Amino acid sequence: MIFADEPTGALNRQSSNEVMEELCKINAEGTTVMLVTHDAKVAARCSRVLYIVDGNIQGEYNNTESDERKRERALNNWLLELGW
Repeated sequence: MIFADEPTGALNRQSSNEVMEELCKINAEGTTVMLVTHDAKVAARCSRVLYIVDGNIQGEYNNTESDERKRERALNNWLLELGW
């Protein structure tokens, strides 16, 4: 299991994409990856997203969409519904 706290937080877009590609690859090979992010683009790359406020889970989203833009749009809409 890999725990990643803001793994792309201080990176430029290209480096962020490279880190996320590697984490997705590791996950596809069977390793669980749990990450914390404030970046909706990063969260959209995840299949499961938990929205947490003040330590409490406010919602869970399972992203099954394969198209990247549709994944981002769907996640953003869900986050907006929760008041993000």
